[in-house]
Amino acid sequence: MDLQLMIPARSAQHGFTLIELMIVVALLAIISAFALPAFQSFIASNRLTSEANELLAGLNLARSEAVRSQRRVVLCRASATGCVTTADGERWQRWVVFVDNDADGVFDASELLREQVITGTTLNLVSDEALRAAGNQIAFRPDGLARAPGSLALQTAGISVCDSSGSLPTTANARNVNLISGSRMAVTRGGNASCGVTAAVETPTEEAEGGT
Repeated sequence: MDLQLMIPARSAQHGFTLIELMIVVALLAIISAFALPAFQSFIASNRLTSEANELLAGLNLARSEAVRSQRRVVLCRASATGCVTTADGERWQRWVVFVDNDADGVFDASELLREQVITGTTLNLVSDEALRAAGNQIAFRPDGLARAPGSLALQTAGISVCDSSGSLPTTANARNVNLISGSRMAVTRGGNASCGVTAAVETPTEEAEGGT
């Protein structure tokens, strides 16, 4: 019997050399350096759009519920204790939608329809001058139209939703949620160079992302 036939052939072993492994690691580092900023910008842009659309949905809820219930329904900037009516340019902590059954402009637990807490430290919501003057409240009447407090004039207001992380350029770091003539609502792209300080929402001139 041939002994060579009884000895199994050694399988060939393949692997990476140290130099090849170092080249792969270097290539991954280069690709990550280019991809990471783009990924951060993508996340920041999505968060902006999502938060602005949530606010737009809140406005639509307030309007539709006012018509349905034939009651005054309010969306306001809020804290843990109630609506924040001070005319400052500070960032919002949260916002609420409530049915103002007793017409006092203050929400009770039984009146609350929706509450949204603003999470994170880089996403800021800031009222424009008109909304600050109106006590940071948008109130829809039973006819589905928003009117400024103590006035019959149709309300116009804006809220800047902006990102202060630096992941987006200041020319494209905001989504402006606008109420026009008491009923028309839209979200538009924009920029807010003073995001998180005192900012105003200007009349949008760019293409709208969504609205009614």
